[in-house]
Amino acid sequence: MTALLIAAALGVGLVSFLSLSRTALKLSHRTLFVNDANNLAEAGLEEAAYCFNQVNSGNSAAVVWSEWTSAGSTARRTLPPFNRDQNAVGTVKVFVNDYNGGGNPYVVSQATITPFDGSAPIVRVMRLGMKQSGVFINGLVALNGLTLKGQPLIDSFNSNPTNSPTGPWLDYSSKLSASNSTVIVKSGKIDLGNKGEIKGNVMLGPGVALPDDSQVTGSITTNFTGEFIMPPYPTAASVTRSYSLGKKIPAWLPVAGHLPASDGRYYYFTAEATIGSTTISTGANVSIIGQDTDLGPGVSIEAKGSLIIYMDGAIKASNKGSLNNSNWAGALQIFTTTTEDCTISGNGELQASVFAPYAALKASGGGESDGIVGSFVAKSVVISGQMGFHYDEALRNLNTFGGNGWATASWTELGAGIDAATLSDMTGGFLP
Repeated sequence: MTALLIAAALGVGLVSFLSLSRTALKLSHRTLFVNDANNLAEAGLEEAAYCFNQVNSGNSAAVVWSEWTSAGSTARRTLPPFNRDQNAVGTVKVFVNDYNGGGNPYVVSQATITPFDGSAPIVRVMRLGMKQSGVFINGLVALNGLTLKGQPLIDSFNSNPTNSPTGPWLDYSSKLSASNSTVIVKSGKIDLGNKGEIKGNVMLGPGVALPDDSQVTGSITTNFTGEFIMPPYPTAASVTRSYSLGKKIPAWLPVAGHLPASDGRYYYFTAEATIGSTTISTGANVSIIGQDTDLGPGVSIEAKGSLIIYMDGAIKASNKGSLNNSNWAGALQIFTTTTEDCTISGNGELQASVFAPYAALKASGGGESDGIVGSFVAKSVVISGQMGFHYDEALRNLNTFGGNGWATASWTELGAGIDAATLSDMTGGFLP
């Protein structure tokens, strides 16, 4: 009897030990698989981020995203199964919103590992918010207030849908109108009037009251805190070759016989001048740095040319006068420290990328013109009449002062308790 009791006790102890060992093994396996699932989910994020950067490097979007299933502005993909340790199987599903560079790009990656023992799958979900770097990645920025009067339309279009570095670039037309513009109002108020319309997203700084959402086609977000810092201007000492123009701007630039600096640009310094009635020759890249200098109508840029203006004066265009009417908005970049009003009036047109954070933009009229095409950063903005503002989405790929790249805007691990309906809604039903 004693031997039987001892044997029974040993048996019970052995069974308990085996059960404890089995539980410990399962726990260690699940711990391993949890970490592995995190790695797989991050791999899904990396796969999408790689595609974004490949497009920005000049590769065709159609080729880069060819292995993804697209629907509108979204793309989705299920990666091939992964054989993990202990015969577990891992699957990764990736969803991308605004994969074509719209106003709210983000990636959601879901990794699922099914253990070999038939226990519950391990699921990890991660969300990566994307943002492009660069000066002109937004449509219209009003640092201290935006007012629309009459029937102004703020929308977007893509002048270079193939993302070709050599073009051709399309002119704006209502047929190309899209809803991918981004309007930022950092402080003050946003007043869209009775008939003003924003086709795109709106980002508001802390304390800025919300506009009527019926006049905004995209999302409205608050607590925007981004900075818009004026980049440094070139100096004669900072470039390998430059020329002085004095107070007069030639009708054609570059001047015959002049040579570019080591970066391929022609640098011209001027003072007390008005830049206008000037043509940039085919294929030439010119920079004008002006002191006590402003900008008037008549600037034209021939094919494959570009002009960057650094000045301290205002921008004026009126009475069918236009700035850069023969090339895309990225070909004319304007940086000004002026505190004067920049005005586009009558049937004046401006096709450019403008950084004027201390000036007020006042645009009116526009009945017979395309209005403002490109991107504009100003202290405040008032647009009235039928003047339109059309953001060129191709500017997101403009390589100026650190542009032409993607950066992480946010990274979030969505816990296991995330509501299934929320996840489904976020990914258009792709993830359960």
